Amino acid sequence: MQGTLLDTPTLDAQAQTGESLGALSERTPTMLVFTRHLGCPFCREVLTILAARREGIEATGVQIALVHMASEAQAAPFFTHYGLGDLPRFADPAKKLYQAFGLKQMRLSEFLTPRFWRKGRVMARRNGGGLPVGDVFQLAGTFVIFQGRIVQEIRTTRSSDIPELPAAESKQNDS
Repeated sequence: MQGTLLDTPTLDAQAQTGESLGALSERTPTMLVFTRHLGCPFCREVLTILAARREGIEATGVQIALVHMASEAQAAPFFTHYGLGDLPRFADPAKKLYQAFGLKQMRLSEFLTPRFWRKGRVMARRNGGGLPVGDVFQLAGTFVIFQGRIVQEIRTTRSSDIPELPAAESKQNDS
């Protein structure tokens, strides 16, 4: 999908700020971080890492935006807890953005593996956990988009994956 030009319905998605995904990506490279359900301890780890790296990412001219499957009322305090409450957020309970970016579902068999449960316990101890808000089988991913086109992507293949965030490049390098 890297290099793919996103379709109009995808670019028309509105953040809680009222700005569209297309407008964000026209103005500056945008790192779009797709979470799993809000109770996911693996996503909480990713958000902790993102919060720690945020200043460095934004210093390169990259805007960070979040995609989640909860309502905005549920998401606002959740992301604020991680110091990310001021970022543009796209509420996607119908998972249209997840589908547009080709994010897959985890297999039921993964849910039954000892690796999943061991790693989940470690992440829950470190970051907490909670009741799922969203599809527990939905996999996550991170994409950098610029001018309506995917320029970088990282997809998880298991729900327990903690993806490396894409290297943020400055606007000058992308134009």
